[in-house]
Amino acid sequence: MASIAGYSSIGIDLNPVMKIIAKAKQATPNDIEGLDIRDLFLSPRISVQDTISDPLGIWFSRTTINSIRRIETAILANTKKKSTNQAVNSLNTKKCLLYTALFKTLRYYLKPFIPSNPTWIKKPKTDSDKLEIRPKDIKETYLKILDEIYNGLKTKSKKWPYKPSQFIIGSSLDIPSKNSSIDFVLTSPPYCTRIDYGVATLPELALLSTGGISEIQLIRRSLMGTTTVPKKPQCITNAIGEKCLSFLHMVKAHPSKASKSYYYKNFTQYFISLDKSIQEINRVLKYMGKFVCVVQGSFYKDVYCDLPGIVIDMAEKNNLRLVTHSEFENKQNMANVNLKGKTYRKNTSVSEAVLCFRKGG
Repeated sequence: MASIAGYSSIGIDLNPVMKIIAKAKQATPNDIEGLDIRDLFLSPRISVQDTISDPLGIWFSRTTINSIRRIETAILANTKKKSTNQAVNSLNTKKCLLYTALFKTLRYYLKPFIPSNPTWIKKPKTDSDKLEIRPKDIKETYLKILDEIYNGLKTKSKKWPYKPSQFIIGSSLDIPSKNSSIDFVLTSPPYCTRIDYGVATLPELALLSTGGISEIQLIRRSLMGTTTVPKKPQCITNAIGEKCLSFLHMVKAHPSKASKSYYYKNFTQYFISLDKSIQEINRVLKYMGKFVCVVQGSFYKDVYCDLPGIVIDMAEKNNLRLVTHSEFENKQNMANVNLKGKTYRKNTSVSEAVLCFRKGG
């Protein structure tokens, strides 16, 4: 929306999948003119390496993987990927569209492995449970999805300016911008709900990754809100804020299993990353610049996590003054998906908050 309004904008995400999806959303009808890869699928020049360690092998048979990789090789014009980030950074808008269609194709066939929690992907218990799909069916499904995307673009009315948004694979812990260089920051960090966003995009990462499962695990561990924890608890100080310390104390003192070990480490890791990210936002914001953050409260068992209040504490100690605070109820939250949570509480409604800050002033 910032680009449509004529502003220069940058999008940052550590997950390379999100760069492809975001860039594809900027596509216009001009990006699909003369774009037709149907004939490439049958080209004898397309060759793929049959590898046992392919992460797509989590769900698909080796022959099915070969069919999927042939489509990807066609998208890349038969060039090899040197690294995941290098490959993603080299994609133009057209190729991002083609990749998005392949993402949707994977999701179409993986429906049997997606439970009620849409952010979790199940794995086959045995090799015989893996998906075996005819090459013809994969190709037809992909082309059907691609046609749907094309038809949607043809009716697209919005026009992008000459300079669309720039997308960077990077971390909020180390924002690749100079000090006091940004006028406005809009973000919605992972809520404190222990959703594993690395697993949520596991099929797409399995397709993109050049480093296999080990690289995917590294990305997963690097994302804020990861469910993996360090062996030793990280040091946390009073400077992180009273509300945050109070919540962590209640988690550590909770009688439920692993509260003082795994869950305490997990939440501590999350809040240290959140605090560091807010420090980085303060660093790159210009004086009187605005910072808008969308967050949502959540529960650990029967303990309420006032994430909006915690963010306000962290922001204000970084000279980010709260200007407005708007809340609305969000009934479609993960607390309603996890039925076990009702053992500890009857009310699962939580509020989503839009927090607007100004630097200094």
